[in-house]
Order: sequence, then structure tokens, then C-alpha cells
Amino acid sequence: MVPLADVLRLPSFLAAAPEVRCGAVAATQVRWVHSSEVYEMGGLLEGGELLLTTGLGLHGRSDAQLAAYVDGLVAAGCVALGLELGRSLLDVPEPLERRARERDLVLLVLGAGSVVPFERHVEDFHELVVRRRTAPGGGDAVARRFVDLVVRAAGLPALLDEVARAAGCQVELHDLAGRLVERSRIRTVAAPDATTTAPVTGARGVRAVLVLRTAEDERCRRTADEAAVAVALELGRHADVGGHASVEQALVSDLHAGALVSTAEVLGRLGHAGLRVAPGDPLATLALDAGPAVAPTDLLAALHAGAGAVAVVPGVLGTHVVGVVRLAPGGDTSVLRRRLDELVARVSAHLGPAADVLVALTTPDPDPSTLAARLEDARDLVRLARRHGGPGGVVLARDLGVQRLLAGATEAQALSDFVVEQIGPLVDADRAHGGALLRTLDAYLGHGLSKAATAGSLGIRRQSLYGRLERIERLLGVRLDDPGHRAGLALALTAWRLRTGLDPQAAF
Repeated sequence: MVPLADVLRLPSFLAAAPEVRCGAVAATQVRWVHSSEVYEMGGLLEGGELLLTTGLGLHGRSDAQLAAYVDGLVAAGCVALGLELGRSLLDVPEPLERRARERDLVLLVLGAGSVVPFERHVEDFHELVVRRRTAPGGGDAVARRFVDLVVRAAGLPALLDEVARAAGCQVELHDLAGRLVERSRIRTVAAPDATTTAPVTGARGVRAVLVLRTAEDERCRRTADEAAVAVALELGRHADVGGHASVEQALVSDLHAGALVSTAEVLGRLGHAGLRVAPGDPLATLALDAGPAVAPTDLLAALHAGAGAVAVVPGVLGTHVVGVVRLAPGGDTSVLRRRLDELVARVSAHLGPAADVLVALTTPDPDPSTLAARLEDARDLVRLARRHGGPGGVVLARDLGVQRLLAGATEAQALSDFVVEQIGPLVDADRAHGGALLRTLDAYLGHGLSKAATAGSLGIRRQSLYGRLERIERLLGVRLDDPGHRAGLALALTAWRLRTGLDPQAAF
């Protein structure tokens, strides 16, 4: 268990500027951080969770339903609720906050600083747990030996061998269907009719079962429980329970974990995975996303089937498929886009109509030592593209240059102040009167100041458009024919979209 106060000091939570609406933070301990938009969430929790939600499942609920939502969480042992504003809800529903106070549930409001993907919160918490379990002096010597093998990336077979030595019996890892995934390789005395088992739990529940082929006693139970933690950490480096067998996946996981420290080692591993890289060859990283209906493992299989002319070493990180790509020296960007468009088409055809395939590629760089950071950059590009509201397809780093600058190079409060300064009166007017001024400004700038195209896209007469544009100029004190004013407004619309995750064409 981790003190909630420590969780709120993690980088992703600090970026979201959490505000405590009620509850005793200092007295609250968190077992896991989970995110869900499901209204009937109480029955899916195991206790000790900090639950994150945008409120999508709460939108339009009655006062009684909001109170029942809180009651269900408390009954399931949930210790804190984090509600991100700006996407589904503009403020905390009063009945929900009132019931949270009555039930002593910690209620947090997120998003005042910037919108941070919930995946980042979960990843930060997982890393915090790992750091605490691997800290010097934490746990006994046996547990430290298990975790040390994970940290050194020795692999699952070596870890099971060490568990077998500690337990004095054969050790096996089974998937949830009972199939054997891996077993220890050293000679031990097996007792097939007596077992000690321990669940291997990840962020989304039980992933596998660790089986010690010996009768259970206090020592074996302790060894099994400690080993299950180490196996969970090892499996966390891979896409699925069997992911350790893939050379490509091992490379991606080791890059992400910072386990490859030299250029020679990176190039050697790339070559072993089938990607021969000559000195000076441009390298880039890509990330793919196909929407919430497609599992990352299915997307990875589709990429393997449809890679075509794109030379890539792929694997899975979190909910994304990522990869290292070798590009032709001095290649034409238009050719690169065409090949990536073909890749998207082949992957989409493999996955079917439910997939909305998006591929993002970082800026090429011949330095292999930067690949670890650029894998995360590729994932950030995908997140940014999705948050910006665009459809699937191909996104290069340069396509989101403005969004990246606003998201990464500006302090959250300064960016918020800029948005309020530039378009705050429009947001306030639309929110108060259900108007369409923000939508109109976005469409007008997006259609290059063409009044005919803007009116057509909004479905209104040109005379109505003229009235809206005059009101926008009056409220903001700007002239839309002034290039400087237009640039500031366009940047503010982009920043507002990044902060809220809302499309100006549908926000109000």
C-alpha cells in the first residue's frame, strides 16, 4: 500500500494539478490506480483503488444515481475517486460531492493544470511500487534476489530457476486457461499431486498463476507470494504472458526500461531482431493505435502481416504498438508518407472496419542512443493526435509541431492564462447561452476565412454568419482580418483543445 499523499506527488498527478474536494488524504493508503468510465464500477473493484474517470458514465445521471455510484465504490473498498473535468463534466456534480463527504471518500478534481492521459497516472504509480519493492533493505534476501533478476533483465526462465532453488521444487507458470507457459530448468524433486499456487497480478487483474510443485507450508507460501510479485514485474515488461519469447518484444521492452546502455549493444540487438543498420542510417520510432476496440496484441499481429516495405522492429508498450524504423538516407518525405499510408491501409484491412488505425512517426535521427526516449515520443505523438481530435491515418512529428510546442514547452498556468485571454469570453458566452461562437471561429479559421465555406460547414445562412463574426470581434476586441489576431486565436483554439480534450465543433 502507498500513501495517497505520495501518489499525488507523482509527476503525472502534479501535472494534472489535483484539488482535494473532500476526504482525509493523509490517512488514505492506495493499493492500485485504476481508470474506468463504467457506471457500474463497484462490482469490478477489489479494494484499495484510486479510481480515475472523466465522468463519461456519470453524464446525465440523476441525483440518486450519482449517490448510488459513490455508495458502490465505497462498498467495494475504493479509497479515492479522481474526476477529470473538461471532457464530460465542467464541474463536480453536487450530489456526488455531497455523498462522497458523507461516506468519507477522498474526492479529487484533476485537469486544472492540463489534461494528462490516465495511462500516465497508472504507469507512474506502477513505477513507484517497483522502486519501493526494489529499494535497498526492502523485503528479505530471497525476495531481493528475485527482483534483482528482473532488474537485470535475466529473463523469465532464469527467474523461475531461482524460485525453484529457493523452494526446492519444480516451478511452473500457467496462463489463466491452465496452459503451461514456462517451467524451471534445473533438476528438482517434483511432487505432481501437491502444489502451492500464487496469482500473478498486473494492472488489469490476474494475468497468470505461479505453481510450485510441492506441498504448501509457511515457507513455500512466503516464497510463492514473493516470487509472484517478481514474475508480475517480469511479465509487465512484455505484451502478454508469452511475450518474453519474442526477440523484437524483448528489444522494445529493454529499450523502454533503459537496459541497453551502449550504441554497440543497441545496434547488435537491432541486427539480431532482423534490422541491419549501417552507420549514419536514419532511425525513427513509430507508434500505432487502432482505437479502444482493438487489443494491442491484435494490432501487433496486423502490423507483422502488413509491414510491407517499412523496415520495422515492433513490440507492445502499454496500450500502444511501437517500433524502431530504418529509413533510407536522404529519403523523400512524400515517399515516406505514401509508404506509411499503405501500411495503415494494410493494417486496417487486416483488423476490419472496427479499427481506426493511426500511425505516428518521430523525426529521423541517426543516433541509436536516443531510441529509448524516442519510443516514448512516438507514444506521445499518438496521444496528442487522438486528443487533438483528428481521424486515423499518418502523423509525422512535424504535423503536430504547434501542439507539441504548446503541450511541452509552456507552463500549464501560463497556457491556461493565454487561452482565457484570447478566447475566454467566447467560452463563457457559449457555456452560458448554449451558443456557437467558439465553433464558428474555429470553422472560419479552418476554412481560410472563406465565409461561403464556413456558412456551408455550419449549416447556416451567410447573413447569420456575418452576425456571429461581428459578435466575436466585439466580445474579444479583435479584428479577424488582422494576421496577428488570427494567429493568437488559432493558437488559443489549439491550446484549448489540448487542455480540455474537446473538439470546438462539438464542445457546447
